[in-house]
Amino acid sequence: MKRAFVLSGFLLLSVTACDVFESSKTQIEEQYLSQNNELKSAIEAIREQGLATFSSTAEKGTVAACVAKQLDADPMGALIEVEGALQDSADLSKLAETIGSLSESEISLESIPQLLQQGADTVNYLRTLLSEYNLNELQEKAAQVLQDGRSQSQDIGAHLRGLIEQCQ
Repeated sequence: MKRAFVLSGFLLLSVTACDVFESSKTQIEEQYLSQNNELKSAIEAIREQGLATFSSTAEKGTVAACVAKQLDADPMGALIEVEGALQDSADLSKLAETIGSLSESEISLESIPQLLQQGADTVNYLRTLLSEYNLNELQEKAAQVLQDGRSQSQDIGAHLRGLIEQCQ
């Protein structure tokens, strides 16, 4: 009984901690975006409509169109659709390595616990990227990131901020 209580407490604490950190990352991202309303509205629209849809409908010559173009041209640009991604300090090259190591047979119920060990954010990023690309395309894009020395040393947030800040 005592063991079950301790285990329940530990699980509750870990779930609560994830919410606290996620909330914090989202709040910091919100503060960052509040500094530029055009970027903020572009990112919000991308998250509502999806990057592919937004890219095709953004008015040419606007900040929104520039943001869409920059993100669409980048192998990991679709990560912008995940709330908090602009402030995520996760290593971009590790995410690319995880993607590169996946195979069609690994994306199943059996692989979920292994992916969760890498973190809920990794699973969320993989879900987002796999909604945009098939696994082979995604692995090619991950290989591009690993070949690009500049991207390799960045965290996900810095990489995405670098892309959208070119449009200010």
